[in-house]
Amino acid sequence: MRRRLVLIATLLLALAGLAAALWWSYRAPPGPHTAQLPRISTLAPARVTRIRVRHGSDLVMLQRNGPRAPWHLTAPVDAPVDRLHRQAVLSLLGRRARHRYAPDAIDQATTGLKNPALVVQFNRQAPIDIGGRGPSPDSRYVRTPHDLLIAALPDLSGLQWGWTHWISPALVPPHRQLKKLVLPHFTLNRDTHGDWHAQPAGQRSAAAVAATRQAWQRARALTVVPANQSRQRLARVTLVFEHGPPRHLDIIERHPNLILRDPALGVDYHLAGNRIGPLLEIRHPGL
Repeated sequence: MRRRLVLIATLLLALAGLAAALWWSYRAPPGPHTAQLPRISTLAPARVTRIRVRHGSDLVMLQRNGPRAPWHLTAPVDAPVDRLHRQAVLSLLGRRARHRYAPDAIDQATTGLKNPALVVQFNRQAPIDIGGRGPSPDSRYVRTPHDLLIAALPDLSGLQWGWTHWISPALVPPHRQLKKLVLPHFTLNRDTHGDWHAQPAGQRSAAAVAATRQAWQRARALTVVPANQSRQRLARVTLVFEHGPPRHLDIIERHPNLILRDPALGVDYHLAGNRIGPLLEIRHPGL
């Protein structure tokens, strides 16, 4: 009888301990690891030196030579890359999801992942598919190799993703300084003292010449589109830089807007009509 009572008491104590453990497991908050949703990519930004992005039939590639080197567009053309598109894609790195699902939990007609809007690959890692808009503002459906995610991706909003949109709209590449401008009717040169002069001399003021150089240095197109090869050039502009090869831009239209073609890239830069005077005629308001 005593042994039976000891055995019963032991079993009751074990049951009580198990009940207490279960109660505590439900009562205690989850640890940091289980509480956090996964990141779209755990790759550190400093380790990324190569990015491939597919949008429909367009495939673009960005590369840099090191963690601190600038990014450059290498395919389908070799050109400076647009800052907004570069930042939008890099914003995927480290971005934590708002919701996580099994890969087949939501129909592809809802997620838009049957034909992803974007497919992004960092270095040689598995591609990341970006689908349609999610249920909340600025959110997107995202498919990684293991999960279906909903993540806030505000940097992707309002951008177009054709290959020409990846080209920087700046007429003068970033970090390059002009030393000579050959315009249809004038040639602007910088002397050894850093001052700019126009030839033929005496037809434009020094202030207007300096303002023209500055206008080119800062000029940005409203949009960059595939070149309209059916239109002939009206004249040519040559930009000569302190370092690197010159850049040739063909004037395709002067009125009502200004269209400049880069024959090497096969693209047209569309600028507002009020840029014609500052860029081509050395005429500036108030000068």
